[in-house]
Amino acid sequence: MKQSTFRPRDLLNKEVAGICGVARMTDKARAAHIGDIGSYKYGVESEQDKAILSFLGISAETFQDVAVRIDNDVKLGAWILDDCSRSSEEISKFNRKMKTWWQSKMPRDEFSKRRRHLAEQSEDRRLAAFWPERWFWKKWFRR
Repeated sequence: MKQSTFRPRDLLNKEVAGICGVARMTDKARAAHIGDIGSYKYGVESEQDKAILSFLGISAETFQDVAVRIDNDVKLGAWILDDCSRSSEEISKFNRKMKTWWQSKMPRDEFSKRRRHLAEQSEDRRLAAFWPERWFWKKWFRR
């Protein structure tokens, strides 16, 4: 039996409507619709989805119907912003709240480890682009 490889976007991703978590919830709604959500939870079963849906004032069923019907993130974001009638200040406050919540859920050492890893990747890309020989030696001696 083939194992599912579904992974939703990160909670802090703001690609849909500029609101943290909406892109992730969109992925989970679409995956749940086709039965490929795996061990992830969607809607009322998910603490983060409940917070986002409550903020938007949308039911999980309505959100899923619209996310499946509108398969373009930009158009979906426009629909969400029109439907929820939240100001940019309210959205910014919610995004800060979600970021704080997410960081408190993730163990501190894991969060720090992830940030270091991303910083190293960024440094590796810069080195590879501007100083290929330095990048080579750094990779060689890091082993």
